[in-house]
Amino acid sequence: MLLVILTYLAVLNRIVVVTDGTGSVPVVAVGSLAIGTVLARVARLRWALLLAIAFAGVGTQQYVASLPAGLSVAENLGPLVGDAISVLTGMSILRIINADLWALTLTPAPTMFAWYLAIRRRYLAGATVAGATLCLLVLAGDAGATTTLLGAVGVAAAAGFGTIDATSVAVDASRRSVLVGLGGAVVGTSLLDVVPGEQTGLGGSGGFGDGGGSTTTEANLLADSESLQIQGSISLSPTVRFEVESEEVGYWRALSFDRYSGNGWIRTGQTEPYDGLDGRSGPTERVEQEFTFAGEMGRLPARWKPIELSDVPTNVNTYRDGSLAPTRAFRDGESYTVISAVSRASPSMLREANRRYPAGIEERYLALPSDFPARVADRTAAITEDVSTAYDVARRIEQWLEANRGYSLDVDRPDGGDIADQFLFEMDRGYCTYFATTMVAMLRTQGIPARFTVGYTPGERVGESSWVVRGFDAHAWVEVYFPEYGWQRFDPTPAGSRQANEQRRLREARAAGTENVDTDETGPGGWSPTPTSTPSETTPRGDALRGGQTATPIPQRSGASGSELSQLTDEPTPTPEPTGVVESLARERAALGVVALAGGVAGLRLAGIDTLIYRAVWLRYQPRTTPLDDTTRAYARAEYAVSARTRPRRDDETVRQYADAVGGESFQRLARLYEQAVYAERTNASEADDAVELADRIVGS
Repeated sequence: MLLVILTYLAVLNRIVVVTDGTGSVPVVAVGSLAIGTVLARVARLRWALLLAIAFAGVGTQQYVASLPAGLSVAENLGPLVGDAISVLTGMSILRIINADLWALTLTPAPTMFAWYLAIRRRYLAGATVAGATLCLLVLAGDAGATTTLLGAVGVAAAAGFGTIDATSVAVDASRRSVLVGLGGAVVGTSLLDVVPGEQTGLGGSGGFGDGGGSTTTEANLLADSESLQIQGSISLSPTVRFEVESEEVGYWRALSFDRYSGNGWIRTGQTEPYDGLDGRSGPTERVEQEFTFAGEMGRLPARWKPIELSDVPTNVNTYRDGSLAPTRAFRDGESYTVISAVSRASPSMLREANRRYPAGIEERYLALPSDFPARVADRTAAITEDVSTAYDVARRIEQWLEANRGYSLDVDRPDGGDIADQFLFEMDRGYCTYFATTMVAMLRTQGIPARFTVGYTPGERVGESSWVVRGFDAHAWVEVYFPEYGWQRFDPTPAGSRQANEQRRLREARAAGTENVDTDETGPGGWSPTPTSTPSETTPRGDALRGGQTATPIPQRSGASGSELSQLTDEPTPTPEPTGVVESLARERAALGVVALAGGVAGLRLAGIDTLIYRAVWLRYQPRTTPLDDTTRAYARAEYAVSARTRPRRDDETVRQYADAVGGESFQRLARLYEQAVYAERTNASEADDAVELADRIVGS
């Protein structure tokens, strides 16, 4: 029982740690266990149940009190009920804005009551209460496979062995219930990946699964709108995704994540139906873009900040961060038009911006896990010690990461510890996910709101105002908040090395004849703005599009110098195997496999399968020894086969009577050879051969 309770408490404690919430799950849990222990000695079941309900009611009241002020009770109950339903249908508790309060609210009632029931020796009821709490976390996707397996083992053991009586029948029944529970645990945890959840909300990967599945940068960054797990080695997809007609080049933004877990990102809050957008901040200019998709696409990219949509073939939802999402995936050839209010804030304007951030911005975009390593803040402070404005701090961090960390798709994801901390102190290279994650964490340690943003870089320019965007253009960058000017883009990933890798992957795909890597406008030559330009100058440099700077069309392709590009492309493109998260999942699956094997062997043994296997071999294979033993075993084999087809021999029935009643000529002859060998003690090798042959004939008929 304690094992089950500890498994769900570990999950709830991690939720509070990630959200950097006030309050401690261990303290609340110890108090709840103490109360349960006392109540088990002095209170009846009904009073313990009423106290558990009271705990749940107080926790609910505390959570409702944390919701926006000024709303009526009915208006507050709406989000509460909506969050509960969403969690039950697969939404992570970490996506709830006040996730720490959810976790603390969920801790005392089941812990106290389950422990009370355990001490009162109501093990099945206690296992039901604790197991249901763990099941809630499994449905929400917050409990991993190993945690779930441990909890299921505890539930099975409590339900099985907790009801043993001093009889062999009861013991055997309990053993069976434990094995059934273990089997259910193995099956259930192996199916954790299909627990209902929003995922992309588009019925699958949203079109990001080609060219390497979840190991492509595009799938990792954009396949899931709820969360993003930082992986190890990763690959590039050269498939064309969409074409853009725009009067101005830029990053085609999809969505952002706000909550950092130490090994990935989570987007909090729910979506709402699109009903127009605005919220311009500072000087902006309207930029119109038309997107046309080449295949399925589960995102709605646009320059930041989108304010108007038209000609959209599906309904659209709005994320809490102002991003947009289609309610179904766009299909091949579908298009839409979006108008964005693009910021024209200059670096001088951003330097003068104050640091009086709205409370909601600070609460959401300054949060770090409570166990976040302090040395990250110390290193960041040392890097930025001679600058003071938020803009200059962001630029210094951006430049430092770009200059001091190399770009590579072939990296080993740290097995333990915080990703940002590991990248800053232990790693010397990574790709965009590592760079952006580390910069956001560093900025937050300095009290500067920042968020992790994903989308696509400009792509390949194919006309005066036309771009083709491929899967490998999927990218992660950083957005920093400036009062009066809103969110501004910064990109710490080295642009030259990244784009050189992309161009190398494109050349390989073309050489291999891969489909859907080019359109009528693309090709090895590329687009040239003037007759004198060279084919190597058609894609805008990522580092020419920094936060706070006006983006203008710059006719370049790779962004790398000739010598740098030559050096990079001399190396073969790695085809790495997935690491990090994939390896972690592999370890969990291996643990499940061991338990499944052990449980399977035990279950087969208990069900008598080993006896059945032995009997099948014994029935069909007879090694030869002495004539007497050969004849005796031959008859035993034949009688077993005949009894299975007709009826067993009665205790008052002789061998000959039984053979005459149910057997044919072969069995009757074998029965006489058996009588002669056993009762007359007279047989020889020839008669033994006949007996074995007759038995083989009877068994095989």
